[in-house]
Amino acid sequence: MKPIGTDVLRRRIGNLGTLPVMPSVLQSLTECLSGNPEKVSIDRIVELISYDKSLASQVLRMANSALFRRRNEIESLREGVMSLGIWRIRDLVYSCTLPALLGKSKDGIAPTVFWRHALGTALVSQHLAQRLAIPNVEKFYLAGLLHDLGILVNSILFPEQFPAVLKLAETTEAPLYEVEMHELGFSHCESGRILAGHWKLPEDISGTIEFHHHPRMDAPHTDLTCTVYLADLLCRLRGLGYGYYEAREFDLAAEPAWQVLQKKYPAAAALDLALFTFELDEHANHVRDLVDSIFSGATVAH
Repeated sequence: MKPIGTDVLRRRIGNLGTLPVMPSVLQSLTECLSGNPEKVSIDRIVELISYDKSLASQVLRMANSALFRRRNEIESLREGVMSLGIWRIRDLVYSCTLPALLGKSKDGIAPTVFWRHALGTALVSQHLAQRLAIPNVEKFYLAGLLHDLGILVNSILFPEQFPAVLKLAETTEAPLYEVEMHELGFSHCESGRILAGHWKLPEDISGTIEFHHHPRMDAPHTDLTCTVYLADLLCRLRGLGYGYYEAREFDLAAEPAWQVLQKKYPAAAALDLALFTFELDEHANHVRDLVDSIFSGATVAH
């Protein structure tokens, strides 16, 4: 396959009509949540979510999942919104959007596989940030969730070439982004950054999408990028990747991204890496259960 190159990528992306647009419910919710958190209208959020029956069902499934359930079973949409919190609701809307958009492509990564990896990376990113006591932990979930937006772009804009790239990555057991660079002339990091700009995502999220395979140690948002890099890698090597085995050795303590975090956050030095690995296995099990639940039917009470 002759590499396509970034010039062709930019020409195709120049026709923005071929790119997925941010769903209207997400735009409305983003506007609703962008003001003072103390003045957010729960009733308005419940109303917006109720317009999308699939999204309303998934709010209830997540609120009742082992990952988030607190006490009694949650039966109404309002209870689900209150239980998860407004920022988790925002993240959930993104979570629901990605599989639906990815489903438009043919012969690419299966939506359930993409969902598992996106959600797994989000949860591990947030978990790691919490364990290291990094501020603004809610950003880590969203950055982890959206880090692979470029895969969505590549699968839609290059429906003939991308399945072959994915197959070659599976056959050679190589990281997907390396095969993309060799075969296409760019990776989902570059195309993801372009879609992030089209969606007007915050700069820290956009930068993480662009550099999540090669964190820049001098960038303003190094903490976010390094954490998502590690979470992405951990998920790919623990059965929450792109549906195939990657032949790679991994030593968390030796990773430059981990060493950056370790220097900045004292909690990293005290972290029991063996115990943390065990916790990741537990997360993986919960994520698989949650995905299976989300893709099944449900009845919603408003």
